[in-house]
Amino acid sequence: MTLPTDYTGYSPLAGQTELDDLPVPDWVLAMADGRRVAPVWRNEDGGVTYRFGDGDSFLKVQHPGPDWDVDAELPRLAWIVGFVPAPRVLGHGVADHGAHWLLTSGIAGRSAVDRACRARPELTVPALGRGLRRFHEAAPVASCPFSWSVNERVTRFGLDPAFLAAVPPLDEVVCHGDACNPNFLIDADGEVSGYVDLGGLGLADRWADLAPALLSLGWNYGPGWEQPFLDGYGIADDPAKRAFYTDLWNGVGDTLDRR
Repeated sequence: MTLPTDYTGYSPLAGQTELDDLPVPDWVLAMADGRRVAPVWRNEDGGVTYRFGDGDSFLKVQHPGPDWDVDAELPRLAWIVGFVPAPRVLGHGVADHGAHWLLTSGIAGRSAVDRACRARPELTVPALGRGLRRFHEAAPVASCPFSWSVNERVTRFGLDPAFLAAVPPLDEVVCHGDACNPNFLIDADGEVSGYVDLGGLGLADRWADLAPALLSLGWNYGPGWEQPFLDGYGIADDPAKRAFYTDLWNGVGDTLDRR
């Protein structure tokens, strides 16, 4: 299947994954201690992730904000690593220019939105569904100390309190918190091998993950991939929950854009 070029909203992610010309700061090179350094991801807020060596470790550098809080991510990584393949924290701190950095161990696999994975969405997309289902089944609800509930997000991001009056019946799991496709790694067999960017991890309805995961399929692979993802996850579409949690997700995004 070829990638579409005329789909409204579709992005080839060139500005985020094809970073060969992006200069590497001297302090990052020093931290690599002689290992090869390659920028591998740049998010919409300007944060850059660098790969050290052959992927034995990764360094994320970004100015702090409501959408990335190292202090929130650290305890979540420490907790979830006992249940699913997630990065181990190797160090963290603040650079001279004020950006925060987080150094973590590498996980075998490649981003689900790199060129090779985007070129075979018929394989990648169902695998993403299966991978999210494994995450939800592996992380124990009873012992999770974190929340990603509607109330938590309305309070944290200053959203319209009307969301609280319309919450659908709860089907609680431990949610990833940012289940967009780039936060999943794919191994050589085409299955999800790990999960990254877990600063929003917490208890919530499973559709709090499913909705943004489905939403991001169009951005990353083009139209028409929602059903293969749902089939991979093993769930029927729930239009009401999907709409509610999509609106909640977009509401958080709109709030952050205004700050």
